[in-house]
Amino acid sequence: MRIFLPLTTEDRTDIAASASRLSLSEGRAAWAVTAEVRSDRAGEDEEELEYDAIQDAVHVALGAVGPQSRALVIAADVPQTALRTAEDSGGAYGVAITSPVEATIASFHVTELDARGAAEDDTDPALLWFDATEGPQALAYLDAVPGQACAT
Repeated sequence: MRIFLPLTTEDRTDIAASASRLSLSEGRAAWAVTAEVRSDRAGEDEEELEYDAIQDAVHVALGAVGPQSRALVIAADVPQTALRTAEDSGGAYGVAITSPVEATIASFHVTELDARGAAEDDTDPALLWFDATEGPQALAYLDAVPGQACAT
């Protein structure tokens, strides 16, 4: 099942080394399109549902960074059995990892604007897409000063 994960400090090492997998610990928050979401939103396109799920993850990621920082969300795949519905404020798409699991990275998504710019914008944060093999480039863009060129 595809999940969306805000970047953590622990993820950076694996991503910088171009890893194709991430070790996820029990209880880690993620966002996903679950069977319950599909049932509640019958008739909605799967891509629209995934867009909503990733945007929930992006807003959490933006809330965890400083105002002049961008945020990164990882799209990854895990077995459906490794997830449970989040019992806290994960929203309709919130899930949690039930036990340690290896996730296969599918892609990376970095906000185009920093957290302040995204908060001032009245639309969903625009995301730049990076392939699963472009983890180091996604981190470089994430860490570049907004408005300056990024060397990749």
